[in-house]
Amino acid sequence: MVYDDIFGPWGRIIIIVAAALTIVVVLLVIACFLTPGCLGYECVRKRKRDTNSLPLRVKSRENENAKLNDVSYRSWRLGSLYEESTNGTVNENVTTNQGASWNSNNAQFDYTNTSSTLNLVQKNKQKPDKKQKEFPTELTLSLQYLPPYEEAVTGKLVVGIEALSGLPPKQYNCTLEPYVALTIMKQSWSHRKRQKLHSFRTRGVRHSASPIFKETFVVANVKPHEAKEWILDFATYDHDRYANDTELCNLKVSIREVKHILQSPEIHMFNFKMKPSNLEFGNILLGVSYLPTAQRLTINVMKLRDVKITPALSSAKDFNPYVRVLMLNARTGQKMKKKKTKFVRANLQPEFNETLTFDVSYQQLEIVQFLVVLCSKTLPGEAPTSNGDHPSDSEDSVTSTYKSKDVPIGKVAVGKGVRGSTERLHWFSVLQNPRKLVTVWHVLK
Repeated sequence: MVYDDIFGPWGRIIIIVAAALTIVVVLLVIACFLTPGCLGYECVRKRKRDTNSLPLRVKSRENENAKLNDVSYRSWRLGSLYEESTNGTVNENVTTNQGASWNSNNAQFDYTNTSSTLNLVQKNKQKPDKKQKEFPTELTLSLQYLPPYEEAVTGKLVVGIEALSGLPPKQYNCTLEPYVALTIMKQSWSHRKRQKLHSFRTRGVRHSASPIFKETFVVANVKPHEAKEWILDFATYDHDRYANDTELCNLKVSIREVKHILQSPEIHMFNFKMKPSNLEFGNILLGVSYLPTAQRLTINVMKLRDVKITPALSSAKDFNPYVRVLMLNARTGQKMKKKKTKFVRANLQPEFNETLTFDVSYQQLEIVQFLVVLCSKTLPGEAPTSNGDHPSDSEDSVTSTYKSKDVPIGKVAVGKGVRGSTERLHWFSVLQNPRKLVTVWHVLK
């Protein structure tokens, strides 16, 4: 035999072993291309996926029914949509038999895909979370008491607001302009009745989450036994040019707790941790939908409930509500478009049922946010009690900054990148369900 001449007496064994090894290698290669997770299988699968998928730009040029979840929302993590939230979404009187469910730590949302309306329903009430994060905001202030000298010089209490650190962000993407309001109240320890004595306010510091004020306020004619019954109420606000100023955090300091300042005329420095504000002004029912073919977003302002009248209004008879919706650039905070509903006279539970339409392209979905503001119309002959110390927006021009007499009550922001988890969930549901009206109850702040 030929292999006997070449390999000698072991020629037949060597050829059999080589053939067996070749068959084993071929089988391993075939198994690699057929087994999920193997290198060959993943290469073939990736190549098929690239050949079958079309780029998003080509689809948007054709203006067809593109999937909104492909509009570069891959950076969104579903876990970030269900953060700890104090504002629940409730839509009662809605039953769902078919659909999917969103599971989170706070609530379970069900929705129906068979109709043109999507209702987010909160089935389980939010359970209090024991592991709440400690609020990081700190207030640095100084207190000094100058005792009276004979009859010519009276006692003085000097309150110095030095600085703030670690303020929470805005509801929407815009810079902060914080200021501190100080109210001195008298508390009767026997009857628990409080009386407002003095009020002060610092200047606003723009573009800062840790502002430095270094402002001093002096209260004259202060006697030590009277000062012991005083309470210093500090509240930090964020000035908003489009809506009402937002209360970020607050702090109450009793002079009895720091009564050692009355014993020496030295300046005493303090660092207090402030508490987050839970101030709410009611609930508003909003329905949002997006039409991919027309590239049009509609906001249906339905109704209000549990509206709280602010001190800017003297009574409920002066509350003439209407809703203003502003389309903002999330990157710069500038106003792009705005529309408003008709106002209702003296009604705490109004039903608007008005639809406001905005032209929003695919590219603008990445950078727009919608600020919904509840306002009270000031009718002719009524004198508004609000100070109106900042420029407001005109209803006729986008660039006008005349001082409006209308009183803003509360607001809520919807869009990509807003702070509230409920608001982000609403926006995400609108994008995942085009041509459907998604209705959610929102909390006005």
